[in-house]
Amino acid sequence: MAERAGGRQGAKGGARTDLHAGLVVASHGRHVVVETPGGQRLICHPRGKKNQAVVGDRVLWQGSHDEGTIEKIEERRNLFYRQDEIRTKSFAANLDRVLILLAAEPEFSESQLSRALVACEAERIVPIIALNKRDLGEAFARAWQRLAPYRAMGYTVLGLSLAPKMPGSAPSGLDDLVEALRGQHTLVLGPSGTGKSTLINCLVPHAQAETGEISQALNSGKHTTTNTR
Repeated sequence: MAERAGGRQGAKGGARTDLHAGLVVASHGRHVVVETPGGQRLICHPRGKKNQAVVGDRVLWQGSHDEGTIEKIEERRNLFYRQDEIRTKSFAANLDRVLILLAAEPEFSESQLSRALVACEAERIVPIIALNKRDLGEAFARAWQRLAPYRAMGYTVLGLSLAPKMPGSAPSGLDDLVEALRGQHTLVLGPSGTGKSTLINCLVPHAQAETGEISQALNSGKHTTTNTR
C-alpha cells in the first residue's frame, strides 16, 4: 500500500518494518489525511491525545484496518504558526511561501497582516501579499494605498480581481501570481471573505473549494472552509 520506512528501531533494537512514509495533506481537528508515495490517501490519528502533525509534515505511520496512526513526525524545515496570550495555533510546515490574501472589502486588519509577516520572517518563509477585488475601484485604491508602506519595505504586493462583477469579465492578475508561486510549497492565508476559496478554484479547478458570500452586516465573510488542505 505504501513504501516501507526503515531506520525506526523496534523494541529489541531492530528496524521496524511496519511503518510507512507519508505526507500530511489535510487536517480535520483530531485527525489528518496522509498521502502515500503512491498517491493513496487515508485518515490517520495521533499517537496519544494531542495531534501535533500539520499539513506539509512528512510522517511515519502504522496501518490499522483502513486507517492509520502517526508514529513519528520527520524533522521540519520550518513551521508557520500564530501565537497569542492564550494559545499557539500551527498552520503548516515545510513551506517556501506564504500568500497573504487581502481584499478591498471587507477591510483588512494591518495588525493581522503585520503578525503574519513577523511569523514569516521568524521562520524564514517568503511572504507575498495579494490584494483582491481590483474591480471595486475606489475601495481598491484606498486599500492599495494602505499597503504602500509594505511595498516600500520591499514586500511583493500584487493586485487581483478573482471574481469581477462585470458580465463576461475574466479574473485578472493571476499570471504574475502564478509565476511567483510556481514550483513552491505555499500556504494561502487571509481573513474570511477575501477570496481564498475562489483563488484555489482558479488555480486548482478540481479542488472544488466552497465559496461564500460576504456578510455586509458583519463586514466579514461566512466561514465556509472548515479544514486545512
